[in-house]
Amino acid sequence: MRKDLKISVIIPAYNAEKYLAEALDSVVFQTMPNSDYEIIIVNDGSSDHTLDILTKYKQLYSNIIIINKKNGGPSSARNAGLDIAHGEYIYFFDADDLLINNSLEALYQCAQERNADLVIGKYNVLTPYKLSSVHTLDNLVCLDNIDKYNTDILQTFALWNKLFRLDLIKQYHLNFKSVSYSEDGIFVMNYVLHCTKITGLNQALIQYRRFNESIGGSITASVSESKIRDYLTAHEMILDCAKESFLRDFPAYTTIEDAMADNEEISDYLNTIIHKELLILLNRFYAKFWTLDSSTAQFLLAQINDKLNLLNMKSFCELRSALPELPLTALSADSEEVLKHASLTAVLYGDDSTKEDFLSCLKSLTEQNMVFIKIVVPSSMKAVIQTKKLLQKNIIFTDCNSKKNLFNKTLDEATTSHIVFCDEKIVYSTGAFRRVNKLFSRLYMDFVTEAIYHKNYGSLQPLIYSHITADFLASNQYDTLCLGMEATLANKFFSVSFLRNQNINFNLDIIDFLDKCYHTGYYLYNFDELVIYNGTEESFLKYTETEKSLSLLKEYFKAKSVTLNSPELLYNPLESGEKFRPIPETEAEQPWTKEVEKLKKKKLQNKVAFVSVRSDGELEGNALALYPYINGEKEICAHKLPHDNDAALAMSEAILTSKVIVTDDYVKYLRYFPLRPEQRVIQLWHACGAFKKFGQRGTNIPVPTDIATHAQYNLVSVSGEQVRSIYADAFDVNYQKVQALGVPRTDDYFNKKLISKKKRQIYLKHPKLLFKSVLVYAPTFRDTDGNRNEFQPEIDFDLLSKSLLPNQVLLICPHPVMDAPILPHKYHNILEVRDFSTNDYMLISDMLITDYSSVIFEYALLGKPIAFFCYDLLRYDRDFYLKYPDDLPGDVFKTQEELTEYLRNPEKQVLTDKYTAFVKKYMSACDGHSCERIAALINSYMEEN
Repeated sequence: MRKDLKISVIIPAYNAEKYLAEALDSVVFQTMPNSDYEIIIVNDGSSDHTLDILTKYKQLYSNIIIINKKNGGPSSARNAGLDIAHGEYIYFFDADDLLINNSLEALYQCAQERNADLVIGKYNVLTPYKLSSVHTLDNLVCLDNIDKYNTDILQTFALWNKLFRLDLIKQYHLNFKSVSYSEDGIFVMNYVLHCTKITGLNQALIQYRRFNESIGGSITASVSESKIRDYLTAHEMILDCAKESFLRDFPAYTTIEDAMADNEEISDYLNTIIHKELLILLNRFYAKFWTLDSSTAQFLLAQINDKLNLLNMKSFCELRSALPELPLTALSADSEEVLKHASLTAVLYGDDSTKEDFLSCLKSLTEQNMVFIKIVVPSSMKAVIQTKKLLQKNIIFTDCNSKKNLFNKTLDEATTSHIVFCDEKIVYSTGAFRRVNKLFSRLYMDFVTEAIYHKNYGSLQPLIYSHITADFLASNQYDTLCLGMEATLANKFFSVSFLRNQNINFNLDIIDFLDKCYHTGYYLYNFDELVIYNGTEESFLKYTETEKSLSLLKEYFKAKSVTLNSPELLYNPLESGEKFRPIPETEAEQPWTKEVEKLKKKKLQNKVAFVSVRSDGELEGNALALYPYINGEKEICAHKLPHDNDAALAMSEAILTSKVIVTDDYVKYLRYFPLRPEQRVIQLWHACGAFKKFGQRGTNIPVPTDIATHAQYNLVSVSGEQVRSIYADAFDVNYQKVQALGVPRTDDYFNKKLISKKKRQIYLKHPKLLFKSVLVYAPTFRDTDGNRNEFQPEIDFDLLSKSLLPNQVLLICPHPVMDAPILPHKYHNILEVRDFSTNDYMLISDMLITDYSSVIFEYALLGKPIAFFCYDLLRYDRDFYLKYPDDLPGDVFKTQEELTEYLRNPEKQVLTDKYTAFVKKYMSACDGHSCERIAALINSYMEEN
C-alpha cells in the first residue's frame, strides 16, 4: 500500500446491507481522486449480504480494502481499520450515512492550508421524512483557530464531521474503548485535548441518517442497567480526560478541586460536560421510564441525583430551563408516584375493527419521550396490547361502550392539567407531547392545535386541509367549513380546566365541540411536524367527514369557474405583508433601488407585463404560448439572472406599473414590495405536474424567502385537479388561488397543424431523420459543485451507437443550462441538438428517454413510450413528489445494458394502465384549450375600467 495517501476512510459495517451501496457510492464518487484516499471497510461479522456488496465494490474500485472479522462492535471495527491505515489523515464514516461529494477534498485542503490536527465541519440530518440542516455548530466552524476548551466542541462527539491526523493518534496511542455507548465521545475528547491546532470548516460534510426509534436503530430503544453503566463509564472517562488536561495545561494547580474553585472557566467547562451527561441520562434513558424494570429505574435515578449534585447553580438552571416538564429536584423511580405528577392524559379508543390503526397510534404514544403522561384505553383492548408487547405501567384500562363514552369518562376523571383525544389513524412524533407541554409551560393557552401532516411524498408535509384551516382561522372564520377541514381532536391539546369551565364535552358533535372551543378559548395553531395522518392526503376528508360539513366541503373543493375579481383570488395584504423580505444589502445600494419609491407612485398602466428570468429579451415555454392570446397593451420584460442595474430597474418598473403581471418562474422582486390592490399576478410555472419537489419543499434559498416570493400570486395555473394541493403547499398560497386551467405550451400537443409544421421544419434541417424511429434523450441537469453546465452521463456512446437498431436515431436534447458538449465526437445515429426546443423534438419523436425531468408530463399526452435511464438514482439529491419509480409511466433502467435491451426490442415498448392513470392524475386539465382559458380571465379583467 502506498505511503503517500492523503486520507484513510474507515467504515465499520455490521448487517448494513440496506443502505450500504448508497453509502459506498457517496464515498467512491468524491471529487478527490480515488488514488489519493483509501477506503477501509471492516465487515464486523455480518450475517446478511453486507460482504457480498463489499466484494462487488472491491472489484470495481481499487482503493477499497476489506477486513473481515468476528463481531466485536464498532469500537473493535474502527480499531482494526486504524491498525492498517496509511493515510495522512483519518476520516471515520458510518455505513448508513451519505458523504457529500466534495467533503474529503474540502477537509484535506482545510487541514493542509491551516496545518490543523483536527478539522471540524457541519452536517445535515436525514430522516425517513426529510433532510434538515443542523446549525448548532455554526459559530464554531467559522473559526480558523478553535480553542480546545471551546465548549461548542461538546455539542457533538460525532466522528463523521471531523478529520483526524493519524500521526497524533499514534503518538498518544489513542483507540476506541470497549463500551457500547459513547465510545466515539471518549476517542474524540482524548484526541481534542491533545491537539495543538483545531480549525473549522463551514460546510456540511455528511447527511447523517437518523432513524425513528419505531423503525429501529436507536441504541436507547430499550434500556438496561448495563447500557446505563456503559454510558456512565464513558462519560467518567471523558470527564477524567478533561481534568487531566487542565492539570497538564495549568501546572499551578495541584488538584482539580483547586482549579475549579479558583478558575471559573475551568469550572464551567467541567460543568458543561456533566450537563451534557445529564441531558442524555434524562432525555434518552429516564425518558424510557415506562419500559424500565424497578431496579434499573432506581439505579438510574440514583445516578441522575448524584450528577445533579455536582452541577453549579448556573448549569442547574440551564438544565431546568431545557427540561421544564421534569421536576429535577423531585424525580421518582416509583411508577405510582410518577403517575400522580402526570401533566398530560392521552385517551385513545379502539376496537376489533380498528385494531391495526389503534396499535399504530398506541405505539407512538408509548414511544413519547415525555415521562409524565397517562394513556387511557378501553379495557377490551388489553389482550391485544399484551400480545403486541406494548403494555406499560402508564396505560390505564377503562370500561366503556363507545368512543364518546370513553372520552367523556376520561375527561370527567382526569387529574392531569392537559388532555388530548387521540384518533386511531393519527400518530405522533416522538417529541410531540414534550413540545406541546413546553408551550403550555411558557404561554397561557386554553388549547394548542398542531397541523396534521402526511408522508405521501416521502417527507412530511402538512395536509392541504390544515393549510386551509390555518388560513380560515387567521381570518377569524370559525364556520362549519373551516372546522370541517380538520374534524378531529387528535391534533388539539386541551387544558382540562378550560373544557370543564366551558362545559365542552362529547355530548356535542365534533363540529359544535370545535366551534365552542375556537369561539371561547385562547389558542395557538402551529406547524411543527408533530401529528401525522396514517393515510393518503386524499382520504383524510372521507375519514373525518360529518353530516354538517360534507356538503360544504364538496362545494369548496369542486372545480368552479373564477374571475380575477373572485374574492378567494384577491390579494391579502395581511397575509402577504407578513412574508415580505427587505432588499438584500448586496442590492440595497444599487441605483435601481432608489427609483422604487417613484415607481410605486407612478400611474398604473392598463397593460399585461410578461416578466421572466428564463431568457433574455424573449419569452419561452408557457409565456410564449400564452402571449398571442392576450389582447390590448402588453410588454415583454425578460432578463436572465444575474441582473445588472438596468435589468433590475426594468423588472421593477414592469412589476410596479402593470395591471397584470404574468410570470413562469421565481421573480425575486415580488418579495421586495407590495403591489397595489388592483394588480394581479399570474404564475404559469414552467413545469407540468409534480415530479421533483419545488417551492418551500425543494428550495435552495431560505424557506421564508421562498415563501415571500410567491405570496402575491392571485392565480397559479396547473396541469390537473390532483396537483392543486401540491402547488398550494409548495408556494404556501391559498388553495383556491391554484386552479387547474392547464399548461399553455401543452396546447401544441393537440394542434395537428402545428405538429406537421414542426416536423417539416425539423426534417428540412435534419433530413436524415425522415423515416427514422426518433428517440429523444432529455436528461435533467446535475449539480456538481454548483456547476450545472456540464453533463457526463454514464454512457459509452461508441457502444450505444453500435447497439441501436438500423432505423433508430437518438437525439440528445440538453437542459437549457447544459451548455458544455456531451458527445465525445460525431456519430451517424446519435445527434446532440440545440437548434429547436426539446418540446419541438418531442413532438416528432417516437420515444422519450429521460431521468428526473418533468418533460414526462407533457410527453405523456402524446401516448408514446417513455423510458427512464437513472444510472445515478441512489446519488441523485432531489426529493420527488412521485413515488419513484412506482408511479412512473414507464420502466426504469439503471445500466446502459438494460436500456439498450429495451431499445432493441420494440415489443417491450407497450403502454400500460399505469400510463393512462398517470395522464389522468397529473394532466387532466391539459386538453388543447389552456391558453384560451387563462387568456379569457386576463382579457376580461383588462377590459374592466
